[in-house]
Amino acid sequence: MLKSASKVTINTGNVLNLIDIKKKAGQNVTEELSESIKLTLSEWGTQNGLPIQNGSTEPSQHYMVVSTSKASEAVVNITRPHDDVQIKMAEEDRKNLKIGVKIFINEDSPTALCECLENVFTALQTEFIENVILSYNPDHLHKGERDDNVKTTFTKASPISLGSTVVRNSSTEIEADSDADARKCEAILPGIKTLWAVLEDYVKNGRVLQLGVADVGGGCLYKLHAWAVVKPTIAQINLASCCVVPPSLHTFCKANDVQLLTHADPADLLSVAALKTLSDAGIGCNNLDWCARYQVHIKCRGVLALKGYVCKATVGKQ
Repeated sequence: MLKSASKVTINTGNVLNLIDIKKKAGQNVTEELSESIKLTLSEWGTQNGLPIQNGSTEPSQHYMVVSTSKASEAVVNITRPHDDVQIKMAEEDRKNLKIGVKIFINEDSPTALCECLENVFTALQTEFIENVILSYNPDHLHKGERDDNVKTTFTKASPISLGSTVVRNSSTEIEADSDADARKCEAILPGIKTLWAVLEDYVKNGRVLQLGVADVGGGCLYKLHAWAVVKPTIAQINLASCCVVPPSLHTFCKANDVQLLTHADPADLLSVAALKTLSDAGIGCNNLDWCARYQVHIKCRGVLALKGYVCKATVGKQ
């Protein structure tokens, strides 16, 4: 274990050049992230001549000391030593590239969000990003504090819950699902607004061009759109449990120039990925603080040039 560290940042670099991941083309998002972190930890440990698990000697040059209000904390920055991100970025003029970033975060911390974005800018060595999608899931921070009914409601509530009830043609189910979405919106909208204000500053400074949000529900999207200075232009919904988009949501997005997209990212991505990789590697961690997935496409050809993850975790003793 990295005994002296209290924080770890992990930059997987371009996962498209990882042979082990290419061999598992059918893997889901959680498996891809977990495998990427595992390979990054392994390569970093091999490069520095020390095992990640139960390590006892750690060269000081691998640490960055960050001052906090409580005390100085040792942050270990782990990257793959032979990554080709900069090579891939340099192969095309920046004007020919389109960078999309999705940020997974469980706390409404402006500091954490800025840290996440700055790590992406550093990893890609770019001055601006075309679009950033915010995926805010505070539910999983306090699972043990809820009763079973509330936990189930919050976990299953989604922007498509109304669509699923329309298919079943049950007015009772429609009311129940609408209530679930309303409760979820009440729980997450304040945090989204806090984080959105940070993202708006990046747009105002020209560092991010477009903003999007994932899994907020139709009613929540309406409220965010009405409140925000920089309006969301992308809305991602998870169609894992249903294949019907609510007509009202579709109509709203069309009327307000919001691109409606689907995704397959699990809400518990941060906790599951941490348990599958960091904890297994001997790094005491039950949840990633945040994680950003970046994708770089070549505009004219629509080709995915590179893809990677930057994550941070608070670690403790095993």
